[in-house]
Amino acid sequence: MRKLTIKNFGPVLNAELELKAVNLLIGEQSIGKSTIAKLITIMTDIFSLCMIIRTGHIGWIDQLKNYGLDIYSKDDYSVQYEWVEKDLHLILTITKEHVQTSFTQGTTIITDPDTISKLLFGLKPIYHQEQYVNQIKAAVENTDGKEPKELISSLRQLVFNSIYIPAERSFFSFFNKALPALNLVRESIPQNLLRFALDYQNAKSAYSKYDSTLLNVSYEYDGSDDYFTDHTSSQRYHLSYASSGIQSTMPLLLVLQYAVNKREYSSFVIEEPETNLFPDKQVALLRHILKTVNSDGRTLTITTHSPYLLSALNNSLFAGLMLKQYGEGIKEDISKVFDKDCFLTPEECSVYSLGESVNGEGVYCKSVVDLETGMIDSNALDGVSLLLSEEFNKLEDVLLANNK
Repeated sequence: MRKLTIKNFGPVLNAELELKAVNLLIGEQSIGKSTIAKLITIMTDIFSLCMIIRTGHIGWIDQLKNYGLDIYSKDDYSVQYEWVEKDLHLILTITKEHVQTSFTQGTTIITDPDTISKLLFGLKPIYHQEQYVNQIKAAVENTDGKEPKELISSLRQLVFNSIYIPAERSFFSFFNKALPALNLVRESIPQNLLRFALDYQNAKSAYSKYDSTLLNVSYEYDGSDDYFTDHTSSQRYHLSYASSGIQSTMPLLLVLQYAVNKREYSSFVIEEPETNLFPDKQVALLRHILKTVNSDGRTLTITTHSPYLLSALNNSLFAGLMLKQYGEGIKEDISKVFDKDCFLTPEECSVYSLGESVNGEGVYCKSVVDLETGMIDSNALDGVSLLLSEEFNKLEDVLLANNK
């Protein structure tokens, strides 16, 4: 069980979220989705969590700076993260003045930060362990001429187990040749963007050729430039000439593939995967993400503006509930509708709407998964269409009044 409670932190007024294997946050722009997503990234990353526990408020502010959240550090806020796993129970409470850690193993209270860190790291699933160890060994051995700060930065890139994929990813697609130069101005760029730039560069090297049926294109990186070939016309173009949808989505697909197959990431946070995509492609991308990431030990958090993603996730819950009720005998029939790797149950999935105009009840953060049905509340699914229908009815009233 993981629970994140946030009060008065930047745009986030009051939010309480239970974090499950799949988490979706939907709401208007500037309502706090990205802020919550970044806090989730910090708290679900073992290294970041242990840094806060070991160094207190200094470590907390350092993590906020990594994600450009330090602008809210003077707010009168409270952030609490609770994590129960096996016989371990962590409660981390943070305000603008102090960090308080409560940690128990069974009935034993533990206060030593080193012991707590060791126990938490023991919970971290390390994927691709041999490759991971070799990367750390290489970083330590290649220290000639490096400042200690550079070495620490290199090691931190490796030990992070939570990845944040920003909405600004199309920037990295367009300014491909500028990626290596970003390290030269690292002090003025949030660390989460630098980390994505590094993963994107590594992903391009790992997958210099990548075929995407979702986008109907093939991607190619020749060590200097990025290209795409349209499957329909067989024409090859520089990636900078691609549609905005391709430029937004290709970095996401490449980094996602790299993060799952080459790195030890166990927590994935993705901002607005639907950016610049037509509705059917939005749904296809969500299902691609679920199939790629959704596995034991990994968590996925998505922020979105799209009601199509909400509806697609509801279908996943419906399929999962049908399978749970009727058993394996029905799986083949359901799988003909969409892939079984996209099936979800309410125990695996949290969905929250943010903002009064979204949930309509004056509640800033509200779970929209109905406790009785296990599916997303119909009011949340129909909110936009109901608003437009209401407007249409009013226009009809005006028309009728003027036709009298």
